[in-house]
Amino acid sequence: MILIYMLLVALALTLPLLLAFRRPRNLSERREAAMALHRAQLAELERDLAEGRISETEHEGAKLEIERRLLAADSMPTQATGGSAKLLLIVTMIALPVGGFALYLPGSTPGVPSEPHAQWQAQQAAQDKQLDKLISLLRAHLTVTDPSSSDASEGQAYLAEALTEKAGSITPEALSLFKQSLANAPKGSNWRELDQQRILQAKEEGLR
Repeated sequence: MILIYMLLVALALTLPLLLAFRRPRNLSERREAAMALHRAQLAELERDLAEGRISETEHEGAKLEIERRLLAADSMPTQATGGSAKLLLIVTMIALPVGGFALYLPGSTPGVPSEPHAQWQAQQAAQDKQLDKLISLLRAHLTVTDPSSSDASEGQAYLAEALTEKAGSITPEALSLFKQSLANAPKGSNWRELDQQRILQAKEEGLR
């Protein structure tokens, strides 16, 4: 009887996957914002190299990482996928708990070795280090830039976006920077749209 309960619980835990049927909002805007951020980061790196703020080695390492993220952002879909994958998702929702339940049957547990995570952890640490370095470069740039200039506005926007990427959500500091950036952002600038989107997102999330 307990095995039946376990199967029912496993099925119930897969129900959140139904959220995948919801149509994502502002997916194309997210793609454009991410690409604009990474292009600005590349431009900032070139300026810092030209001004001697960073070495050639640091420049190459940071450039490769930003280009990788730019390619990843460019591969994001511009619209929601159609319904052709819904059947596969439904089958997966059923197969996963049933397959997991089957592992508890007598004699069915395979001897699978643990997955090594050392390489993944090293890559993640390298990405975090590059992001921290970029944040430091942007902060340093803003300290020598006229706060009311469009250059400062751009730097504030991309520093705020980098802080958001690091935290996984819009932080109070990032929101403050987005607002400062918007105050001096020229009309038609890429980062002005980014500022507006992030400020609106923060309001929807209850961040003031």
